Amino acid sequence: MKKACKYTAAAVIITFLVYHSIYFENLEDIKQQRQRETFNAAEYARDFWDNQLFSVLEKAVDVKELIELFNTNMNEAIRKYGKTPGVSRIYSYLIRGNGKILTIGEDFLQVSIREPKTNPDIKITTGFYIPGNAVRDASGLIDVSEFSDTMKFNEISGEINKIVVKEVIRPFLDKKPQVGKTIRLFGATQVAQDAFEVKEYQLVEVIPIRLELE
Repeated sequence: MKKACKYTAAAVIITFLVYHSIYFENLEDIKQQRQRETFNAAEYARDFWDNQLFSVLEKAVDVKELIELFNTNMNEAIRKYGKTPGVSRIYSYLIRGNGKILTIGEDFLQVSIREPKTNPDIKITTGFYIPGNAVRDASGLIDVSEFSDTMKFNEISGEINKIVVKEVIRPFLDKKPQVGKTIRLFGATQVAQDAFEVKEYQLVEVIPIRLELE
């Protein structure tokens, strides 16, 4: 009789623990679901752009220095200026500089940065769709570990890129830039660790953060 009572009590305890472990697990699932539903990537990107990004632009590297490092010592470029949100061979950089417009394409500008400013050094995106995570990652301000899933992390990039199109690219194009004009810029670029191993000279593709005609 006593043994039967012990078995019964043990069964009750096990049932209780299993029930509550499932219950707690369900609560956690509900919590994560609610976080996904309440997260607003557009609001997050807006706050990032208005209140955080411009405070780190003063740390942007001169694009001439960066190009020189890309061609001579990529590891040093990565060590000093590269940022990546995780384990990756693609690094993001905040850059600044000024140069002469050499070519105006449908969705890009080719700009010469280095003297005698006869060959293009950078290619600035001016299209109305921007892929990638250059601005988000180059800032070094957004930590992927703060997000419960990568979908939200990637949504932020999409919203940041929309701001770039609306508030940087469109107003700049409205000023009718012309070949031969000088521009001043802040921007972001992503470059693979082995990008300059095959040949020395390559155009650095830039997502603009600020664009001004001089």
